[in-house]
Amino acid sequence: MAGHGSRTVHVHSVAEAYLYLQITPCGRCGRGPVRTQGELTRRGERAGAYEVIVRCEACQASDVKAFVISPPPTRESGERNIINDTSERSSAVDLLGWLTLFRSILEASEKAADKATARALAWEAAQCLDEALKFYDADNEMPPADAFFSEASRQRFREHPQHFARSKWMERRLKLPNATVRTTSAPRRKWWQFWK
Repeated sequence: MAGHGSRTVHVHSVAEAYLYLQITPCGRCGRGPVRTQGELTRRGERAGAYEVIVRCEACQASDVKAFVISPPPTRESGERNIINDTSERSSAVDLLGWLTLFRSILEASEKAADKATARALAWEAAQCLDEALKFYDADNEMPPADAFFSEASRQRFREHPQHFARSKWMERRLKLPNATVRTTSAPRRKWWQFWK
């Protein structure tokens, strides 16, 4: 799903960096989850270089995760909260990782009591599914071998190939919000403005 160790991870946004951390096992014990201990901070003079300290909830080991965020984040990109604004697929999170994130975030959306939170989570889940779909060729139902970054992910695909059928995920995507709906929805009017 995601690699581990102290390598520098290349991502497209701050959001992708944090999603990567959600599915990354501990580099020491191989379990997790790892949780951030503070904020993502700039590292050195290199544009887009960031790091964050993480701690494993299983073994309590701390580690520093280094990222290169390209394009470098801006205040505007942070406010838009887009995972990957390019057509490039992720080199940090593989197909299984994006599908796992999609399912867990969508489940959280369905359980959210607040409608605004539910919508925001559904939008994030939709973006995770968009990232997963970038691993498929347009004319193939099954993903290519390089869509999986670890032996565990490849094994999961070999054992359950039906779970990776492109048409299944395309159908699910049609039921989720898209960026156009999210950005063009009108702000709610105040109750006293209905009479104007």
